[in-house]
Amino acid sequence: MTFAYNLVAYSISIGVLAAVIQVIDQFAVGKGGIGPFKAGGGWVSFQAWALLFLSGAFNAAEAGTYYWKGIIWTMISYALGICAAVAIFELAAIIGKTGFWAVPIALVIVCIPVLFLQLTSAPFNYVPALFCGAGVFFAGMSYFPSIPGSFKDGASKWSNYGQMAIGELFYCLLGGIAGVVTLWWASLEFVTKLN
Repeated sequence: MTFAYNLVAYSISIGVLAAVIQVIDQFAVGKGGIGPFKAGGGWVSFQAWALLFLSGAFNAAEAGTYYWKGIIWTMISYALGICAAVAIFELAAIIGKTGFWAVPIALVIVCIPVLFLQLTSAPFNYVPALFCGAGVFFAGMSYFPSIPGSFKDGASKWSNYGQMAIGELFYCLLGGIAGVVTLWWASLEFVTKLN
């Protein structure tokens, strides 16, 4: 019975945390959104929340080190992903005369040094989170420009990149905080009895 009670208590606390993210997201949308995320970016937070564990934060927590490192590592990975995505966009524009092949060729060229980051040490070697950060940026820059009002009127390409990066990193930070709170709750005695 104790196991079931502890599992219910832990599940409710995580559900409340997810609800808090949604409330913050809806509040941001009500105020006009963060960057081009006019319809919300909670999905980025939930993705980053999961990716915090890929960043090594869960293992760090088990080893008794600082939980907050996971936020920093995930934020750095997302920022590197944003840089990689911008590099792909810009390189594709330079080799645009190749037409259909511009983006595929740019992907090959940029992915090679990005994958070599696996040989570095934390916080730069969390390539799965980097790829997710790049994926969010690609999605936003592929779809937001077609939605009127997503970006400021008359803004430059670089300004749009910046708006997208700010919105993405805001939601990444929100998810990272949720991940750290999850790790903290998981360290509490009532939760450790679940294992």
